[in-house]
Amino acid sequence: MRLKFRIILNVKDDVLRDIIVDSSTSLLEFSKIISDQFGFDSSEISTFHISNENWEQLEEIKIFKIDDNDEIMDKAPISNYFVLNGDKMIFVYDFLNYWTFFVELYEIDELSNSDLKFECINSVGHVPKEAPSDIYNKTDEDDDFEQDESLDL
Repeated sequence: MRLKFRIILNVKDDVLRDIIVDSSTSLLEFSKIISDQFGFDSSEISTFHISNENWEQLEEIKIFKIDDNDEIMDKAPISNYFVLNGDKMIFVYDFLNYWTFFVELYEIDELSNSDLKFECINSVGHVPKEAPSDIYNKTDEDDDFEQDESLDL
């Protein structure tokens, strides 16, 4: 079975990849595929968060165990987490720069037979050289800034 994903990098301009992945791929392998397809070398720490329809970060799946209750991504296949069209996860790569990706399953192909572990079928945009500093807290008011002429600057 092959799973089709749309993966969007959380930056100002459109940067996305549509990737088909074999359902037996582990989350660890999937993290490396995502990193590679966006031009990263997979050398930084990463994590997945199960998400809901509002893209809220819920349960975390870590790259390695920190405490006994941690779920880790090395053995679990992605099919354990992506069951239905519309299932979502948030992938965070590089905790210093906090590159954030929205990962959504958009098609399940149960009949597909392919020897490829994954395939990028669509690539839009280029990753900026620097990670965004704070794209979560931007408001419309930021765009409407007016300088007070009476202030001595």
